Amino acid sequence: MRSFSRFGVALAATAMASTAALTGATAGAEEAPKPVFNSPSSVSVAGKGASTKVTYTNESGRDLFCSGFAGQDRLIADFYSYLQKSDDLDGSDLPAELDVRMLAALTEGKLGMYMGGVEKDKTAVLPSAFGAPGVELPPGAVGLTDSSFAPAALILCMNADGGTYMEVEVSAGVGVPAGLGSLDSALAGLGSSGSVAETTGSLGS
Repeated sequence: MRSFSRFGVALAATAMASTAALTGATAGAEEAPKPVFNSPSSVSVAGKGASTKVTYTNESGRDLFCSGFAGQDRLIADFYSYLQKSDDLDGSDLPAELDVRMLAALTEGKLGMYMGGVEKDKTAVLPSAFGAPGVELPPGAVGLTDSSFAPAALILCMNADGGTYMEVEVSAGVGVPAGLGSLDSALAGLGSSGSVAETTGSLGS
């Protein structure tokens, strides 16, 4: 089985490539960006399955192009934890177990991809990336169609003008240990985005 990352759908790789295409940025022209994990921006998720809406509020003070995933809390939390601990922002060295889980989720209707521009100081719904020009997906990928769980989201955003700024945000409640309640409860009662996952790690419910 081919890996998730070999298909070019690793989170940062998609965002970087899409941003470069839109802005004419030259790959490798500047130092690789260091992601900000505690930006004032936030991401929220509403609905389930094919009705899922991923909304990003851009408080970075600059126009952004955003790309990311919505799926099961544990998978999103584990990928977020990996990004925090690794310099592998293009996903080329994902641990084999995480790589297989993400590929399986894409083909089982448990993981969707979303991408789009968000102007500074604005809030926007990110459209599904499935079927978008230049987005290569594994055979059998169907997007987020499973409505049996409340999805969580992880979104990576970069300068829409080709600069080196990058921020990574997760929806509220990502990574809350099972003993603290379900993701549905966490989404209803905790924070805006990012802070919970940063302190609790990858033990999602």
